[in-house]
Amino acid sequence: MARSPNKLSASDAVRQMADKRLKARDLVEACLDRIDAREGQVHAWEALDVEGALRRADQLDKRARPVGPLHGIPLAVKDIIDTKALTTECGSPIYRGRQAGRDAACVTQLVQAGAIMLGKSVTTEFAGGHAGKTHNPHNLRHTPAGSSSGSAAAVADFMAPIGYGTQTSGSVIRPGAFNGVVAYKGTYGWADLTGVKTYARSLDTLGFFAREANDLALVRAAYGHAPADPPARGEAPRIGFCRTRWWEMADSSNRKNIEAAARALRAAGARVREWQMPESWDRLIEAHNRVMTKEATIYYAAERKRFPHLLSPGLTAQLETGDAVTRPQMADARKRRTRAQADLAQVWDKFDLLLVPAARGEAPAGLGYTGDPIFNRFWTFLGPPCIALPFNTGPFGLPLSVQVVGPHRGDDKLIAWARWVEQRLS
Repeated sequence: MARSPNKLSASDAVRQMADKRLKARDLVEACLDRIDAREGQVHAWEALDVEGALRRADQLDKRARPVGPLHGIPLAVKDIIDTKALTTECGSPIYRGRQAGRDAACVTQLVQAGAIMLGKSVTTEFAGGHAGKTHNPHNLRHTPAGSSSGSAAAVADFMAPIGYGTQTSGSVIRPGAFNGVVAYKGTYGWADLTGVKTYARSLDTLGFFAREANDLALVRAAYGHAPADPPARGEAPRIGFCRTRWWEMADSSNRKNIEAAARALRAAGARVREWQMPESWDRLIEAHNRVMTKEATIYYAAERKRFPHLLSPGLTAQLETGDAVTRPQMADARKRRTRAQADLAQVWDKFDLLLVPAARGEAPAGLGYTGDPIFNRFWTFLGPPCIALPFNTGPFGLPLSVQVVGPHRGDDKLIAWARWVEQRLS
């Protein structure tokens, strides 16, 4: 039996449309049917542009040739990203009903490459820690993580093939891990964030959710990046297995799973060796939090002044933490980042990628807590590209993942190696 179009990866859907075996309208309608069936349980969406998506699909189906690498692919857009057709409310009552009047640069980029903006996906409040309404589609009693909760859940539940997310702490990789989808956080600064609500400018990074690693190359192609050459036959990566300084904070089942992944990749021919983080990295979590909260006090000064009663207690506490950060502490945090980035740059003389935890383990029960970003903060702080790849399930039957990290600006090669890893772990 043929797979329902909404269950295709973006790569498969693009191929079928290029071969005239699938129409964009059929794919959009299949996604909308899935949303009709499941949205009342998952709550992944803030708003849908049904008429606009179908109209766009019909226009694309009339084209003799694909308009770009994402021709006909429905897209979920995190609701801190401006769109002309729909409101951008940032998960806050402060912005209820807000119309931006134009698309963010990243939305324009993908629409020009053929994507179809399906709707706005749920975000936590201002992409912070205050949970939204989304449920984990694998178990509705568990969190989908945050802050890119809606996009991750929509891709996991076959409502859309790809979804935009952003990461300031762990808001792409952790939702990817909890929802069992491929998640990509690019090198810091890789994409234009004009039209994306800022949380902390020196940390905010655009990312994506998808069904397979190859889909990430399609998205990068929409930005004009040529895919890296696939590994030659018999070529295998040099992998640094890094337990990180916070290994004991991972669930025991997750530690065993990551070790199993390392063994499987070694058996498949990868040269896997352990790499230990420098002891000086112990302070990176604190340094990241200082930079994040201090910068947030700058970018949320207006909301804080005018609408303090409409901010969640959690965000209020984060901003108060930022208030207490001194100039010497900020200077120290930036120096630590610079030193750690220099340490990390030397790693790539020995390894092609690092294999590290993506999250502490399975998605926690309950919807009020989005999970601990302990295994994401320092990578976000340092800025390299990161990809979460699903691998096995935990004791409660929920997804587990591994994370691969690559060199600064080495996104396309990391995606090529991620395809290699994905195939060996499948």
